[in-house]
Amino acid sequence: MKTESQEIDIDNVLERLERIEKNISDLQKGKVDEFEKNISSGYISRNESRFDEIETKNRLNFGLIEETQNKINALDEKLKLIDSDFQARIKKIEEQQKKESNYEQQETNTIDDKKAIKMFNQEDVPANVKDQILGLQKSTNEKTQLSDIEIKKKYENAIKLLWASKFNEAESELQNLKKIEPEDLMPNIQYWLGEVYYAQKNFEKAIIAFGEGLEKYPESIKGPDNLLKLGLSFSNLKKKDEACNILLELKVKYEDAPKNVQERASSEIKKLECPKE
Repeated sequence: MKTESQEIDIDNVLERLERIEKNISDLQKGKVDEFEKNISSGYISRNESRFDEIETKNRLNFGLIEETQNKINALDEKLKLIDSDFQARIKKIEEQQKKESNYEQQETNTIDDKKAIKMFNQEDVPANVKDQILGLQKSTNEKTQLSDIEIKKKYENAIKLLWASKFNEAESELQNLKKIEPEDLMPNIQYWLGEVYYAQKNFEKAIIAFGEGLEKYPESIKGPDNLLKLGLSFSNLKKKDEACNILLELKVKYEDAPKNVQERASSEIKKLECPKE
């Protein structure tokens, strides 16, 4: 009898637990339904509108951040160009000072030479020896006669002749300047000489001129321009492999090249369908 009584009690307890669980579930469901009924459609709509507004603002802020970053990048490029120009100017000033010192030395040498010539005129020196000495003196004087201002004017005139399509005159002026060898202008003189040949579509000579500029003045401000025009010259001669190699090298060797040079190189690489590195 005790065993049966215990079994009946357990079943009763289980039944009661089921009823309690059901009641709890019904209560919870009723509260949720009531809560949903109490929430107005306007409340939901207003919240959705707010969420949309917040999302729009976030997008605008992201756009402003991107715009600011682009401006920072542009300023960084300008600063690099300014620094490059500043370094070039400093170098030019140093070379100018060195050149002025050399001029002073040359002037001293000229005075000494004049004294020597006077002595030769006075002494019994063979005529052929006098002629040789005077010839050397004349050559030296021709090189040192031009002042910096005159050299600069000749250089500017050569560029004007090039723009006026007076190629032969421009080439002659630049070749004469090369003989004088003004240190601060030599990279530019060599580059513009290449431009004279390039403008005449004499791409073989242009390759030689631009190549010489790269070989002698690889670190000059005209380095990227020389390499670009060298690649374009090969491209005009239908030498695709050489052109592609040079234009791809430009992107590696002169990462800080002016934007217009980089864009021209990229355009030609695309046109030639150069293989990717």
